[in-house]
Amino acid sequence: MEEELDIREILATGKGLDELIVRASYDRKVLNEVIKYLDDDLWIVQKNALIVIMNVIEEHEELMDPLVRKLFVMVRKSEAVPLTLEIARTIGLISKIKPDLIQGMVPVILANYRIGDPKIRINMAYILEEIMRNNPKLLGNIVREIASMLTSPDEMDRLVALNFISALADNHARYVTPFLPRLLSLLYDKNEIVRVSAVETLTELAVKNPKLRKIIKAKLQELDDQSEVVMEKVKEGLTKIALVESEEEGEAADQTSTSP
Repeated sequence: MEEELDIREILATGKGLDELIVRASYDRKVLNEVIKYLDDDLWIVQKNALIVIMNVIEEHEELMDPLVRKLFVMVRKSEAVPLTLEIARTIGLISKIKPDLIQGMVPVILANYRIGDPKIRINMAYILEEIMRNNPKLLGNIVREIASMLTSPDEMDRLVALNFISALADNHARYVTPFLPRLLSLLYDKNEIVRVSAVETLTELAVKNPKLRKIIKAKLQELDDQSEVVMEKVKEGLTKIALVESEEEGEAADQTSTSP
């Protein structure tokens, strides 16, 4: 006979979470109990409940529609970044396995990002980022929106756009190539935080996309920023790019040596 789980305690402490995920995967009563804790007063309990649900949701397609609706209610209220990130990751996962459920919500997400208060805008940005990472086709003409955000006078818009581009880079170079000229121009943005973020985003693109690597590497090498923080990021970025190049050269050499 299986030991009875103290589900609330596990969700509150995180101890025994793996066992709870296993139990929820085959015991619907346990899963239903976990779902109830999405309404708990503690954000950590809600977050861990979502982790459990996210690990088993693919086996319970009938739960996805009510879960999506619940998540959109939760994200509007969420003030804890870890919880918001978990909500966004769950929506991103569902956008891949059940895209029709998310597609209809995209206009609402975009509208909330455009006209919401600062908290709502940040929370919606996290969701958009995860959808871009998992299924960017759902976002339609978001490319135009990102292009506009990159030149926005609002620093938050520029930073969010950089995060969006990093998420798009997880899919294919073709999604991010059109943004490269504007990305490079952000290396000279008046805001130090934007410049740091631009270096990080460009480094990520160079690491993931060999076709963009040469030009990005050259631009980072010629950068001479007065900010020590920016130049430290440049140094870190060039080191990452060099490591990737070294690894790729090693793999190519191995393939050559093993070919008949």
